[in-house]
Amino acid sequence: MQFRLSDRWHRRLFLALCRRYGLKPYRYPRQRYSSVVLRAPKSFIHDTLWPEFLQIKDVLDEYLNEATERIIRDEIFGNADEAEERAQSPSSSPATLLSDLRQSE
Repeated sequence: MQFRLSDRWHRRLFLALCRRYGLKPYRYPRQRYSSVVLRAPKSFIHDTLWPEFLQIKDVLDEYLNEATERIIRDEIFGNADEAEERAQSPSSSPATLLSDLRQSE
């Protein structure tokens, strides 16, 4: 069975989980780095491996998000919030905004 795990952390977690169960994940030459091929019974993948991966992935995502926020807040700048959302005025197309930005430099 082939998996595509584009996030580096998710891929590393999946590989470690496979190896924990004695499985040997691999990829073929010229396959994308995000591709993982695994030979295992489908029932094991669907009933055990994938549900466990999803559960641990959620915990990992939360941990990495908290660590990122803490590092940004403590080491870079106290505000780690997302960018505010503003209504775009009808005359402000992305090209106009880019042009305005270049003129202000």
